[in-house]
Amino acid sequence: MVILANRQRAVLIMALLSLLVGGQTAAQVLHRYGQSIQPIFEGFEKNPDGTYTMWFGYLNRNYEALPTVPIGINNKFEAADDVSIAGPVSPDLLLPEPGPVDRGQPTYFYPRRQQFVFGVQVPEDFVGKELVWTVTHNGEVNTAIGTLERSSIWSIDEGVWNANRGRGTSGRTEVALSNHPPAIRAVAVEGQVYASVGTPVVLRVLARDDGMPGPAGEQARRLSELPPLPNDLPVVGGTIGRNGPKEQQVVHYAAADKTGLAVTWIVYRGTGDVSLAPRLLPVDPQGEEVSSTATFSKPGTYVLRAYADDGTYLRSTDVTVVVK
Repeated sequence: MVILANRQRAVLIMALLSLLVGGQTAAQVLHRYGQSIQPIFEGFEKNPDGTYTMWFGYLNRNYEALPTVPIGINNKFEAADDVSIAGPVSPDLLLPEPGPVDRGQPTYFYPRRQQFVFGVQVPEDFVGKELVWTVTHNGEVNTAIGTLERSSIWSIDEGVWNANRGRGTSGRTEVALSNHPPAIRAVAVEGQVYASVGTPVVLRVLARDDGMPGPAGEQARRLSELPPLPNDLPVVGGTIGRNGPKEQQVVHYAAADKTGLAVTWIVYRGTGDVSLAPRLLPVDPQGEEVSSTATFSKPGTYVLRAYADDGTYLRSTDVTVVVK
């Protein structure tokens, strides 16, 4: 009886070990397709006119799939009373006038973690309310809840931009804190642009910057000449590596290291494949007009977005293309 009990105990232990190992293996699987999209609230900035910009991004849990989720019941914004919510917002918490479901969010989602994808401007009296972005994909409903709590950690400054984009927090100096976001606008575009399937259309933008933080070499020289200011930013954890936030970004700050400013084109809304060439262009920070071409695989209405990136801040402009 003792021998039998020991054998049974050994079988049970082996079964438990198998389950544990199997669970660890499953947790390490990199899913190419079939996963959900998690909207993410990055934080808020106060604008000079007293309004606020709430910044949002997302995590597409797929490593290869490029889902498209049209604006509507599966990709929407709602406003809610300021309450502590961990999951989807109950309908009875919504304000009588929740506002538009379309707040400029993307419908075309690149793989993995994309940060500071778009901003939503809200009035100063939005304090005490919440802005909720809901994305439903592959049968899973996920939300991001934006808030203007003045005492919260959601307030963004340049150091937070640096830390979240992979720059770290060690470079907070007088030079860094004098940095202003770049500016960008589309050139010779009035309303919509029309194109045909398979025929390239030219996209032109004008971008400029204040020269801060500058090219990689110049930035390093400036930072080495000034003593760092006290760092009062929250610690941003995570390992920067193959799967770190920096490596997952479609708009990668390292592109701006050459000249101090870069323009990156992405597909923001649309359902077909789009070839953007070149997708990434270095730009003279003093102001330069650059052009790319877009070639579309099928008809539809597309929104293409160009980001100006000075290595820290992102600002964007959109071009709507109707493909026949």
